[in-house]
Amino acid sequence: YMAACCVTFEEYIMYCFATGKEYPDDEGWGRGRLPVINVNWYDAVEYCNFLSLMHGLETVYTINSDKVTPNWQANGYRLPTEAEWEYAAREGGKKVRFGNGQNTLRATEANFDASADYKPYSKIGEYRGKTVAVDSFKPNALGLYNMSGNVWEWCWDWFGGDYYKNSPRENPRGPETGSYRVLRGGRWSSLPQGCRVAFRGHGTPIDRYFNYGFRLAFVPQLHG
Repeated sequence: YMAACCVTFEEYIMYCFATGKEYPDDEGWGRGRLPVINVNWYDAVEYCNFLSLMHGLETVYTINSDKVTPNWQANGYRLPTEAEWEYAAREGGKKVRFGNGQNTLRATEANFDASADYKPYSKIGEYRGKTVAVDSFKPNALGLYNMSGNVWEWCWDWFGGDYYKNSPRENPRGPETGSYRVLRGGRWSSLPQGCRVAFRGHGTPIDRYFNYGFRLAFVPQLHG
């Protein structure tokens, strides 16, 4: 399962309060239902483990300094893999260009830089210049909000430019090592091209920026 929305400031600040972690900067835009920003990849995996423990679930990540080892059999919260993220953004693998389930994107459907007419992707519309609430706009057919625009979303995978040429067909999880972690979905200042569900971003895992956020994934355990 994929979370319907990115983790919010409201949710992340509760974690900071419980752990004594420093609050991330909101850039003066506000907190509440806005997506948490200025979080790096390590912040995201640590939050996943915290939430797993809070809900009585097995933690997915073993964290030893900058080395993070996943237990894919654990039932706790984690970051989606890049392949999982794109499958969900495509509404279950459909051939669509954007996370709204369409081949075009408008400023009334997503938060991105719509200040010019980017044919054939989009028409001129509002450029907000900052984040908006995580449940803004209509969700896609899987009930997921803002899969295009608003904030870049950290994924589990190391970034490898040619990885998918020889990757496993079932559940690829990225290269074993790398220098950058995958970011997906585009941001509030992205042009439409950067909001395409096929567009692959990447960032240094220690970097915190005002357009980096994340959403959670987990695999429910079936009984009976």
